[in-house]
Amino acid sequence: MKALFFGFLTLLAIGISGAVARSAVGAAPALSGTITLYTSESEDDVNFLAQDFMRRTPGTGVRIFRAGSGPVEAKLDAEMQAGRVEADVIWFADLGFFQNLARRGLLLPYRPPAAGRIPPAFHYAGDQFHEVRLIFNVVGFNTAQVRFPPSSWWDLTLPRYRGRAGMPSPFISGAAFAQVGTFAALPEFGWSFYQKLAQNKALVYPSNGDVIEKLASGEISVGLVVDFFVRAAKKEGSPVDYTVPKEGAMLVPTPVAIIKGSGNLEAARAFVNYLYTPDAQRLFASRAYIPILPDVPLPSGAVDTAGIKIIQPNLGYIEQNREEIKRRFAALFGSP
Repeated sequence: MKALFFGFLTLLAIGISGAVARSAVGAAPALSGTITLYTSESEDDVNFLAQDFMRRTPGTGVRIFRAGSGPVEAKLDAEMQAGRVEADVIWFADLGFFQNLARRGLLLPYRPPAAGRIPPAFHYAGDQFHEVRLIFNVVGFNTAQVRFPPSSWWDLTLPRYRGRAGMPSPFISGAAFAQVGTFAALPEFGWSFYQKLAQNKALVYPSNGDVIEKLASGEISVGLVVDFFVRAAKKEGSPVDYTVPKEGAMLVPTPVAIIKGSGNLEAARAFVNYLYTPDAQRLFASRAYIPILPDVPLPSGAVDTAGIKIIQPNLGYIEQNREEIKRRFAALFGSP
């Protein structure tokens, strides 16, 4: 697993006219200063977006703390206990954690100007946090090793994949945790699905990035993985592809929110506004993500979401059984 990343990116405006400054994304007055972003997004992707935001918003900077969802949440918890959250904007894959922050009054209700173009289902808790692109958990496979692509999630438990199936750890990946909690509560899966995966010697890796690396190298043949990792690796020439199981693709919420009491509220709002611009959405697509704006073309190899069954996270079950989910998964696959 990559080490935690804490970067600082700054771009200062030099000789920028007032007219250009007023045209900055999401801002009527000229913006200045730095915002701090806590995120579990890919280091390369978030740097790419931050740099583009700063280029389009002269005078601003973005300081980034990047880690898996679990470590990001741990950092936020420690700061909340200390009475001071350093983040201005948060962006990671654990909708239940966002809901908890919202109930505690720690998130700022904010409706981006482009919100009306996005389905209401992707704006949560009275506009306290929002989806900015769509990603799904799917079944990835190595095309050199798998002749007949899996058609069901249960295919990962087949004897031919004994010791050859992989998945990210729910203790680190928010996307993986959402799937474990949701599948545990679904009658067609339940804990028996994970029991059979454990019996089939399924391997648990720290992150989705590790799963796609193992798939690409042929160390495993199939894996539970986020779709954009597969598309990106395939685009680079790796022998990988994915299928949407007949039971459906698991939606992975990765919302963005502004921390109430942000030290640079206008710049924080501008950054969220920027993520909804066609320019940012096209950058998402160029990085293999499915854009959330309806008129932005899909990335190569993406499945039209209108044509697939989507499994929504069972947030109620996850919230009420968070520690039990961790305990039962650890009993099957070992502690982190």
